[in-house]
Parts: sequence; structure tokens; C-alpha cells
Amino acid sequence: MIPRWRLLDSGAGAGDWNMALDRALLDQLAPSRSRDPAPVLRFYSWDPPTLSFGRMQRVPENLLRRCAGLGVGAVRRPTGGKAILHHRELTFSIIAPIAGLGGVLESYRIFAQAIAAGLRRLGVEATLCQPRQAAGGSALLCFAAPALCDLEVRGRKLLGSAQARRGGALLQQNSLPLVLSHELKEALLGAAAVEQEARIATDLGSALGREPSFDEVREAIIAGFESELGVRFAPSALALEEFGAAEALRPVFAL
Repeated sequence: MIPRWRLLDSGAGAGDWNMALDRALLDQLAPSRSRDPAPVLRFYSWDPPTLSFGRMQRVPENLLRRCAGLGVGAVRRPTGGKAILHHRELTFSIIAPIAGLGGVLESYRIFAQAIAAGLRRLGVEATLCQPRQAAGGSALLCFAAPALCDLEVRGRKLLGSAQARRGGALLQQNSLPLVLSHELKEALLGAAAVEQEARIATDLGSALGREPSFDEVREAIIAGFESELGVRFAPSALALEEFGAAEALRPVFAL
């Protein structure tokens, strides 16, 4: 594991910008493009609330119309998986060289251990979802479909993660809800979809008995990476080249 990582706080952004920047950082980290392949841990949020769809997921046109009517953004992610409504959550991405991380499931396991170590600092004991629960079925929402790469608390999915690999580097996007936004989801998707998710998923506020702050959870996740993986973070600003590359990629992810 490379001991020195970049720490990037991007703040709130539109969905197409958030996805384009993750992809641009992935492209920049490819060995053929970078002489200094320092991994990146990036934290960001969404303005407005945004429904993101997995790279290969079908996007219903009527759902896009409802998003527009409710002022909710809609984007395509560079990673796989099912739809996520990003609202009142901590979102963070890991961009790292593949070397030393093994295959897809092994890299998920390594990062899950670091994330779980951070959650323990908050008083939450999270573990990887068990095989009996890892059946996606026909659910539209990510949090209604636990997978082996996700973290759970007391049998309920807490963290959704998805990866993409490109040019010797990987991008893992992680969604950690502070509070699941049931009212907005119901307006978008109907009561049945929300009820299905509520049976399977939880949020950090429910696990803690209080709603934590974005900054509190962010600091815990950073500490978990440092303690579990033995890495140190250097706060970093976005380079001009990265900004330009992300701007050019925005149309790729907009819906």
C-alpha cells in the first residue's frame, strides 16, 4: 500500500460534475498518465439532491421526468450497481493504483476493513454483507439490494460501494447515508420501493441513535484508513489539469 495519499475535499457540486471529477481523477492516476501515482481519498456532497444510476443500469424516462419536476438531479455513474438518491449522506471516492490490491473482491475487502475501522470510532460495528443477503434481485435502488462488497449493521445494509477499473487504476465510489431520505424517495419512486429499501437498509443516524455531522463522519473515515492501512493523508487542492478534464467529461454523465 502506497503510504502517502492525497486528501481532497471537493464540497458540494452538481451530479455531473461529481461523476466527471471522479472519472478525471481515475484517468490521471493511470500509470501511463502519472509519474506520481498517489492514491486519492475524495469527499464530496451533492447540490441539488441527485439520483445516480449504475453504469449499465436502465434509466426509466418517467423517472427522469419526476426528477426534473422535483428539482432532483439525475446522472449516470462511472461505476456499476443500482440507483442511489444522494441526499443527507457522506459520499467519498477512493482512486488508487490496482497494484497490491488484488482482484475486485479483495480490494473491496481491504477498503471495507478501513471504512469499518472508521465506523468503530463512532461506535458502530459494521461487517461485510453475508452471502445469504447478497441477492440483488430486480430492485431499482442500491440500498434495497445488498451485495458482498457492502457493509451492514445488525443485518441491514449501511454502506453501498461500486468500482470501475481503468488503465491500471481503480475508482471505488462509496455512499454512506446519514439519514435515508424516505419522503423524497417516495415522491420519486412510490411507497413500495421505499418499503422494500426500509426492510433491508439502515442509516448511520439509526445505528448511532442520533444524526452525526458530515465532518464527524469524515474525520472517522480518515482515521480508519490511517489506522487500518497505515497511510497518511496530505490535504490537496484540485489541479488545473484535473479541473479541465472534469469539465470536459461532464456531458458523459449528465442525464
